[in-house]
This record gives sequence, structure tokens and C-alpha cells, in this order.
Amino acid sequence: MFSVGAISESRPIPAIFRVDRPLEFAPTGNIKNLDYKSALAYIEKFIDYERSPDFSRQARFYNLNRISQLLDLLGNPHDRLKVVHVAGSKGKGSTAAIIASVLTHAGYKTGLFTSPHLITPRERCRIDDELISEAEVAFYIDKLKPVIETVSASEFGRVSFFEIYTALAFTYFADKATDFAVIEVGLGGRLDATNVVSPVTSVITPIGLEHTAILGETYTEIASEKAEIIKQGCPVALAPQLPDARAVIEKVASERNAPIVEVKNFVEQDPDISVSQVILNSEGIPEAQQFDVETNSECYSEITLPLLGHHQYVNGTIAIAAIECLKQKGYIISRDSVYAGFKNVQWHGRIQQVMFSPLVVLDGAHSSISMEALCRAIRENFCYAQVIFIVSIMKDKDLTAIGEIISKTADHVIATQVSDNPRVLPAETIQNTWSSICPKITTCQTPEKAITTSLLSTSPADLICVTGSIYLVGQVLKFFNWDYE
Repeated sequence: MFSVGAISESRPIPAIFRVDRPLEFAPTGNIKNLDYKSALAYIEKFIDYERSPDFSRQARFYNLNRISQLLDLLGNPHDRLKVVHVAGSKGKGSTAAIIASVLTHAGYKTGLFTSPHLITPRERCRIDDELISEAEVAFYIDKLKPVIETVSASEFGRVSFFEIYTALAFTYFADKATDFAVIEVGLGGRLDATNVVSPVTSVITPIGLEHTAILGETYTEIASEKAEIIKQGCPVALAPQLPDARAVIEKVASERNAPIVEVKNFVEQDPDISVSQVILNSEGIPEAQQFDVETNSECYSEITLPLLGHHQYVNGTIAIAAIECLKQKGYIISRDSVYAGFKNVQWHGRIQQVMFSPLVVLDGAHSSISMEALCRAIRENFCYAQVIFIVSIMKDKDLTAIGEIISKTADHVIATQVSDNPRVLPAETIQNTWSSICPKITTCQTPEKAITTSLLSTSPADLICVTGSIYLVGQVLKFFNWDYE
């Protein structure tokens, strides 16, 4: 288990709050104080760094003391889990979803913890792709509440929104006796609340310059944060990295005797190289891609992934490397389960098509790296007369860099802003900054108006791309009355 020296100096844990056995969930109710809405309202009273306008690291908040104390009071449920721990700058959510899908199709009961969510907080915590129920969320928050209050009153300070969801997920997965828990890092790695686990496999997706105010301004600094998920003797599935980032990861892995596992025939991003074949639906619209992946022990030919873009090819190869790590540790994962897991993975808000005439595509790209990948995927996979981008951007993003990338693909940009989020930039700020970059840019104050306006002004042959924020994607999904049920 990842140790935190400061924990030994914390105040003793009252025995009355310690949980030494799994919490028991009663499907018929037995919820004393909270219903689902009350449970969500309670969680939202705590600090939400995902939505904070002051999105910078403060030592008081970014440490593992609170989450360690919280989990200790709960009987350390994470110690009962076989964890696949996924970190990286881009693609970690998609990679985690693919890994979880493969494990589910291999017959393992598999938990998946990701953030943020699109429509409902229940998305963050699921087993075999089934979202945690409203009743279960209420039950667990009701049970965790006394522990949360105890830790919040300690010298380590008030727990965070993300720490509560992390503790809920670990407890839920342990109580449900999952065979595996695929856990996505929230931010960074070293001080992320998830970094208390002792994983069976660590996974590091491509590292880029993101959250520089928090993680550092160089690839070396950021890689140092991410590499701290590597544990003694635990294999690491590694994506292709830039030299500075790779050097850091290799050094940490060597020091911790953690073998690095990679695929053999990875093809670097090159506009002149096609590594996948696009599969079209009956309407002639791309719906999946096929590619080959080879490891030291397996060759997967024409594996099908219903996620488009070269970046998803990259994520698929990393997932294969993670599966290889697990197989090397003796876990049985057949070829058929790998093919089925890839083919049936569902990961929404990533080049998700919600309308076909005109084609409306939603993607949560929110950095210059991910926007570059999205724009390339649009150009390479879709045919259209013109493309309209509807964008909302958060304050901590590189606005100019994102605008320069979008301007190379977009015929028209509509700047908007998501509702009720203190991190969001005003639409006018985007327009003013991009006015010299994007020749045709207008504003709409709400995503709903932006969608309506674009639908009225486009032809059936056009493409509308909604992007810039996962929160924007979620709001637009609600506009289209889309949900998991």
C-alpha cells in the first residue's frame, strides 16, 4: 500500500466510526437519512476542484492524508481490490473503459471508476458497465457521512468532492466483491486521491503539457507526477512517450523493479500512414475502426473498436499492453474476450454521433493535444460540405493554442458557455481572443441556443462538432434527451 508518513501523526481514529466489515446494502431501502437527491446535495457541499475557478495546487488540499484517514475509518476497502490504475494526460478514460470491457467479457466482475461525468454522477462508478443505482449512491453516502464529518473535523481539513467519490467507489467495489477495479486517476498521479492503491497493473497513457499550474511546466515535471503511480514490482503498461517523459518513467520503473510492457508494432502518428480501416454503417457514416496489434505473446488481427480517430488507436494499443500485463501475472483473458471487449466497449462523449442530417458530433476534447487529435479525426473520417464548431472553454486552458488548432479545420465557430460552472470562460472572451485566428466566429450565450442556431443555418451535408469541455458535451446530450437508460 502507498504509505503516507504524515498519517502516523494524525489524531487517533474513534472506534465508533471504524468499519471492519463490508457495508450491507438493502435493495428494499433501509436508508435512514438521505435519498438520492439529498445525497448529491450533501456531496456538492464539499470542495469540487473539477469546477473550481482557482484550479491550482494548494498543499493544504493536495495530499493523501485525508483520503488515507477516510479509507482507514472505512476498513481500507481499497486493500480488498485488484486494481488496474490508469494515469496520463490524454486518453486515460477511454483506455480504462476498454480495459474494463475486456475484463468483463473475460468473465470477471469489473468495477470502473472515472471522472468527470457527462449526465449523472452515477457514471463515475459502475460494475460491468452498469451504473451504480440512485438507491446505492444514497445508501453509501448515508453510511459514509459520519466518517466524512470525522475526517473533515481533523487537522487535515475538509475532505474534497473527489475524495468522497473515490471512497464511495472503493467501498462499493469491495462490497460487491469485484474481481478487478479499473481506476482512473483524477489529476496527476502522485497526490491524486486514487494513489493509495497497490495495483496489480499500472497504466500510463501519453503525457502532454496539461494542468501546468498544478503539475509543472515541462514534460519531465509532469511525467514525474504521473510516474508516482508505479509501485514496487508492479508491471507498467506504457504508451509511446516523448523522450523527456519516457526517461522519467523508465527511471522510476527501474528503481521500483517494475517491468514496462508495450505493444510491438505501434505506428506513430503520421498523416501519410493509415494504421486502421474505417467501418461504415448502413448510412455510409463511420462507426468503428479496425487495426492490428501485436505483443510478445499475441497477434490481434483486425480488432474492431467503435471509437474513431488515431488517438483511439493509441488508447487501444495501451489497453492491449495492460491486458498483456495481467496475462503475464497469470490471469486468464482469452483472445475472444479481447475481441469482444473492444467491439462492445461504450464510452460516450468521444466523437459521439447524436444526429445524422446534419451530422452532429460531440467530443470532450479540452486541451490543445486532444483538440489536435479531434480535428485530425474529423478530417480523416468524415465527409462534409462545411464544419461548424460549437465550443465552450474552461479558464485554465490554453485558449490561443486551442483556437489556432480549430481554425485550421472549422468553417465557422460558435462560442458559448456552459451553465453553472465557475471555471467557464465567457463566450465573448473566446470570440475576442479568436477574432484574428478564426475568420468567422460568433457567440451564443447558451449551448442550447448555439445548437438551435447551427441546425437552422446548416445543410444536411454539413457537420456540427460540439467540443471544448466535457461539461458542454453533457449539457448538449441533455438537450438531445440522451441518457444511459
